[in-house]
Amino acid sequence: MADLNDSPKLKRKREGAEAQRKKAKTQKKSLAANGEVETASAQTATATPTPQRLVVNGTPNGAIDAPSSAKQPGNDAVVAVVAADAEVEAKKLRKQQKKERKKDKLSNQWSISNPQGGWFLPQDPIFSADEKYLLLPKSNALEVYSAESSLLARTLPVVASSVILAAALSSTESSRIYVTDSLGIVTLWDWTDGSKIGRWGIGANVRHLAVAKQVDANQDLLFAHEAGNRHNIVIHALRTKRDAPLETESKRILKASEPITGIQVLLQGKVVVASTANRILIGKRTKLQKKSLQDYEYTWREFETSKPITTFSAYIRIPESETRKNPQLDPKDHLDLAVGHEDGVIFLFEDIIPLFVAIERSQKEGTGKTIGPESLRPKRLHWHREAVGSVKWSLDGNYLISGGDETVLTIWQLATGKQQHLPHLSAAIEKIVLSPSGTSYGISLANNSVIVLSTSELNAKTNVVGIQSRRVDSEQLPRESKLEDYDFKIFNQVPLVVNPKHNNQVIFATPSSQPRGNHPGLLPAPYAQTFDIANSRPISRQALTRNNVTDPNMAPNGGKIQEPNVKLIQISHDGAWLATVDEWLPSPADMGHIEEGEFAFNEEERLFRRQVYLKFWRWDEKNAEWVLDARIDAPHFFENVSGHAEVFDLVADPSGTGFATVGKDRFVRLWQPKTRTRDGTVVRGADRTQGFVTWSLVSSVKLADKLDITDAKQVLHESFPLRVTRLAFSADGSVLAAGVSWASDSDSGVIHIIDTDTGVIRRSITECDAAALSGLGIVGRYLVVVSTSVSVWDIVTDQLVHCTPIRTDGVSSIDRVELVRLAVNEEDGTFAVAAPRFEKNPASNSRDSKALRGSTTVSIFEPSQAKARWTGYISDITLALAPANGGRGYIALDASSTIHVISPKSSALQFSTPPPESVPRLITDRVDADAVENEIETESSNGTALQFDASEELLRISENDKPVVRPEQLQQIFDIGPSHTLPPVRDLFDSIVSLYARKPRAGVV
Repeated sequence: MADLNDSPKLKRKREGAEAQRKKAKTQKKSLAANGEVETASAQTATATPTPQRLVVNGTPNGAIDAPSSAKQPGNDAVVAVVAADAEVEAKKLRKQQKKERKKDKLSNQWSISNPQGGWFLPQDPIFSADEKYLLLPKSNALEVYSAESSLLARTLPVVASSVILAAALSSTESSRIYVTDSLGIVTLWDWTDGSKIGRWGIGANVRHLAVAKQVDANQDLLFAHEAGNRHNIVIHALRTKRDAPLETESKRILKASEPITGIQVLLQGKVVVASTANRILIGKRTKLQKKSLQDYEYTWREFETSKPITTFSAYIRIPESETRKNPQLDPKDHLDLAVGHEDGVIFLFEDIIPLFVAIERSQKEGTGKTIGPESLRPKRLHWHREAVGSVKWSLDGNYLISGGDETVLTIWQLATGKQQHLPHLSAAIEKIVLSPSGTSYGISLANNSVIVLSTSELNAKTNVVGIQSRRVDSEQLPRESKLEDYDFKIFNQVPLVVNPKHNNQVIFATPSSQPRGNHPGLLPAPYAQTFDIANSRPISRQALTRNNVTDPNMAPNGGKIQEPNVKLIQISHDGAWLATVDEWLPSPADMGHIEEGEFAFNEEERLFRRQVYLKFWRWDEKNAEWVLDARIDAPHFFENVSGHAEVFDLVADPSGTGFATVGKDRFVRLWQPKTRTRDGTVVRGADRTQGFVTWSLVSSVKLADKLDITDAKQVLHESFPLRVTRLAFSADGSVLAAGVSWASDSDSGVIHIIDTDTGVIRRSITECDAAALSGLGIVGRYLVVVSTSVSVWDIVTDQLVHCTPIRTDGVSSIDRVELVRLAVNEEDGTFAVAAPRFEKNPASNSRDSKALRGSTTVSIFEPSQAKARWTGYISDITLALAPANGGRGYIALDASSTIHVISPKSSALQFSTPPPESVPRLITDRVDADAVENEIETESSNGTALQFDASEELLRISENDKPVVRPEQLQQIFDIGPSHTLPPVRDLFDSIVSLYARKPRAGVV
């Protein structure tokens, strides 16, 4: 162990510290005002044209207007000075234009790919008529999956500026589906071939959609819940040109002041059932003999409940004696209704409409008085401990199927009262739907997956999985009035790494379940999911900690047992080892036995009971999974209280197999594996192919307490609490940087440079601002520090290179410690910074007028330049940012569980056109060398010029009937990095065509 007292004194250059800080402040001020300066210079350059020499009949215009030198011999010197000044100004202007062209060129060199992933919408899964496909809408596309293989078969995208709100299958054509979006547009798709059939703008956001067949007509009627200041149920008859002379029309049948949470249509629109937070509304058509849409009139009845309604399902029971009659025209309806509540109770109402009529007749006051569920004499079904997520009727009406947060599918046999349970599903049940034939259950789970179970054996037939990372709903976003008291912990970083063995695969931590409508705060993430970016599908999901899938998830006192949280994940440079840090804290509700009445004391006692584990996982190639090889209990600890210390950061050694951790105990520890031997013989494992590996601590470095650099004696002060600590390895693994941010706002923090071979602190940098340290990285010889600003320090010359402020609208400097992301890429020598922004949402309605909208600004930097090389925007808060291994670019994961690939555009796609034919050139009295140089630079800046050697030029002149394409030119098009960074196929095709379709140049005789 290398202690600070045993190592050489910290080499602080006190005489240069103040100068470096002044330099940083000066750069911050200059960059803060740089926007106005750049604008002014740009306007000046635009208003001042490049000086050109006009030619009239072969004579420069200046020769006509200029006075004769014989008449004004005394003004020759003045004219020469003015001409020289004009030439200098023209040269400056040309240089400025050159910089602007380079800036525009660089700004177009990077791009953000189309988003991948996202959560399935909270609506029932849609079966195709033949049950061979599942249609699952997401916010950015409607995805069609094969029920047999669980693979994506087709994607129906939405306009980039909108999101999908609801979808419903056509009742007349099973190959068609209606999709509504946030722009108020309804699109009719043929999902079998991906073609659009119709598109209508209804000017409203449709939150719930149901489609019914119009009576005595082969046309669809759309029952839409339109949300806004008022909540309406409107029937739309949407017609295409092929439906002429029928025209598009609509009619409102219900106007509600409360948000509608669900809608169900029965008997081709004869009965409509809707729900709000605590009311059930039942509408029945009155004029059954009339078929016109404008004659659709309903009589509405409702009842109110004392507990919030979470789900409902209605069923029309047709007696066997009346099966031959037309139920759409029968005035009597046997309507059964099942309503699930927040407390886990399911109320079953049988033949509810006659009960309404009887109560209405008995009421002297009329129908204005509210009716309670008790007066309707419902049956009470109570097994669920928590809120009922979904309830559905079987096709024959003899069973009820329900599910909720208990991860148990419950089947109720109504005739006998028996229950059948299918326990241990992977997450809470949100939606249940029966297939058209009734032989399968489609279940939507709260971990962004959909499974299909057979009704006979309850075996899984289909399993569709999306990205399961932590999700932040719009209801969890901060509001303008409560921004100061908002807890930004839900935006904490999601551990994410890229697999070096497979550059297209990313590994990130995921929670076990994320039910909608239930926002307990930051959820623990005990699982790791592997996602393939190239094929846009998940590969695997495995547990990294103990979990509650197969264990009881309820404590004896009725509280929910919390799972450990995987805070940090790193992978070795060869992809053979995975290191994780998981942490568990007891719930505050479980600390009642030591309650002292003081919150600070109770919280301190709870933190002392923290459990932290460092685990090393070995990749098992045979079984394609990570196998736990070693577990380190309390890798960082407090000796005085025998408690586990929090681990702040975990990094992997890029030059070998090893990892480094830093904890709240102020120690940096290096961990490396060692093959176990016995009497000089390698001890092998059960497979006899490799030896046992033991992970152990090889070095430990104590970080100093707060140091006052103004004190000449450099006296160490008393211990100060740490706010955060970050680590970063150099590319060769010889240097480990440790950034320390203290809880005191008056201290700017310190960056320690550690020699990994000796474990000695070689340098402590206090000139960089690390007060609110968000990220630390090393790119080549440069140290990148992200705090309230982006500071770049040259380790070789030991001086500050530049300092750029970070703008985070709506977030304080302390809160953005866990919100700003940093990633470095040694492949191209760049680093990326993702900064969050919270702004007013202009699209929010009056109820949410103060709700803020979150987005992220991603900037790509080169260490030697203060200005960003490229800046892009992601329409959500970024929770993870990592470099793309094996190539240039970065991978971002946002709060909507969407992955974005940020990659440079292929320079091979930028081809220069052949030069024009030679034309006679006017001979002027002189040639401006700078102008010629500027023209050459302009031609070279238009794209990446194709380079031809002398032999190829000779061949091209002699054989100008067809172009010559060299293998190097084709390699430039395709060899640009991993497959997920490839440009669109159309761009590749255009690039190939531009090579083979070049016009040949005729040789100059």
